Amino acid sequence: MSRLIILTGAGLSAESGLRTFRDGNGLWENHSVDEVCNGATWRANFDLVHRFYNDRRTQLTTAEPNAAHRQIADWQNRYETIVLTQNVDDLLERAGCRDVIHLHGFLPEMTCVDCGHVWNIGYAEWKKGASCVRCPSVKGVRPHIVFFGEPAPQYEAMWDAFASLSSSDVVVVIGTSGVVLPITEMALQFRGYKILNNLAPEPAINANVFDRVFYQLATQAIQDIDSVLRSRLEGSADGIDPQP
Repeated sequence: MSRLIILTGAGLSAESGLRTFRDGNGLWENHSVDEVCNGATWRANFDLVHRFYNDRRTQLTTAEPNAAHRQIADWQNRYETIVLTQNVDDLLERAGCRDVIHLHGFLPEMTCVDCGHVWNIGYAEWKKGASCVRCPSVKGVRPHIVFFGEPAPQYEAMWDAFASLSSSDVVVVIGTSGVVLPITEMALQFRGYKILNNLAPEPAINANVFDRVFYQLATQAIQDIDSVLRSRLEGSADGIDPQP
């Protein structure tokens, strides 16, 4: 049975009101990424880091899954599907996706670097001065996010998933710049059918290595991608691969 791998980035959730990590002026919500997402400086910026991620966490209460999130959940119900995301939000889960592999952490969770415990706090703010729920540490508590300069433990699961693919499988990449992950190299190593959906061409991604490319909002491209998947994975008469 053919399989499907979905790899998503910030562009998927942008239409739900969650801003992409990098905008035109190099800031994220008016903060330097080095201030709020750096493994070497987060302790020095401890209060700012917690305020920043508290704001991002509570912002999730007003964000809703969009049509692209829901379509991915539908694909997972129809096909043998692995869902990988660079996003730290929970919109895929709220759309109905199961076993989502969050490559860069998960915003509703906290972790303690002193004892290694990870726990879910939902959309609540982390109160200043509160300790780990398992040990007395206060200064070791941080959002369960992979900061720049740190290893990403779930990358192993990602590489294993790509290594297991055959030429009959399909990869769909949605809403990523290709700056953090080597999207071009990953696509070149995969022998099966490859689909790319971004809002516009990205300098770090060679679109020529993909079989189909959709430069549209994810919610606009998702039905055309669905038609391609029906054709590739089901071979149905109504699953016509819409050519440009």
